[in-house]
Amino acid sequence: TTPWGQAATWDPEASRTVGAIAARQARAVGIHLFFSPLFDLARDLRWGRVHETYGEDPELVTRMGIGFVRGVQGDDGRSGMLATGKHFLGYGTSLGGLNQAATQLGRRELTDVHAEPFRRAIADAGLCVVMNSYNELDGIPAAADHWALTDLLRDELGFEGLAVSDYGSIT
Repeated sequence: TTPWGQAATWDPEASRTVGAIAARQARAVGIHLFFSPLFDLARDLRWGRVHETYGEDPELVTRMGIGFVRGVQGDDGRSGMLATGKHFLGYGTSLGGLNQAATQLGRRELTDVHAEPFRRAIADAGLCVVMNSYNELDGIPAAADHWALTDLLRDELGFEGLAVSDYGSIT
């Protein structure tokens, strides 16, 4: 079931179950890292990745994403599996709904709205890995944005885990 379908239930336990089952299956074949869940807020339905999200509502995205993280990583984080929260930050609101386009949001909205699912997943579910997004913020590519990846993610949100790039986002 897609995250969009899971979100329609408003049941974080359903998302947790999906994460736990997927984690058991992946671990059985030697996989230990998921590039999921998406904490992107789908604010422009033209964006081609809307179906990968839990929707547009920050609270729904947060609760469903935390459920998935807990399912993958286990209650104590000792499942042998790691979840990756993505995409940091503001990716679901790119101009024209285009993939890899600029996001024109101010820091307050980015911090208070778009970073909130990440903040709570870090604090409440021990999210271990965060993936940057492909967009740019104020002309700075997300993969090289010191404010987003250091000042906000590390310093303000307290993230101490692994930050990874999304495929070709460095280039």
